[in-house]
Amino acid sequence: MYNKKYVIPLILIFLVGFFTPYWYNAMAGTFGHVPELKKPAGECVEDKDWMAANHMLLLQQWRTQAIRHGAEGGRIYHSFTTGEDYHASTNTCWSCHEGKEEFCDQCHDYIGIHPECWDCHYTPNIEKPHYSGIEELSKYFS
Repeated sequence: MYNKKYVIPLILIFLVGFFTPYWYNAMAGTFGHVPELKKPAGECVEDKDWMAANHMLLLQQWRTQAIRHGAEGGRIYHSFTTGEDYHASTNTCWSCHEGKEEFCDQCHDYIGIHPECWDCHYTPNIEKPHYSGIEELSKYFS
């Protein structure tokens, strides 16, 4: 074999490169900072672990119900962990979670996700714009 001095180092480089993701994942639980979330004032519609994994699916289901059934019709969510019925709306979330910055943004910023929900939807921390109707426009066109 002519290139025998290169074979063993190349095999070692290949093995290190191949197993690097496995080593990283094994040690990743000990690295970094996991955000501490403020405990909500009440009980959530589902348990904590389920909500951490599936809250976006729940919000998408509620969105679909709102689109298909309108503002009030048929928008009842039956919790399978507590057995209670809830109104399928983000207002249900805001009754316990006081603010988007203290709760939602902590995890979303940590994992680098920037949902577009709040580009349109109201949160309790943001003051709703005041619009008094056509009278307000008359001052611009008089």
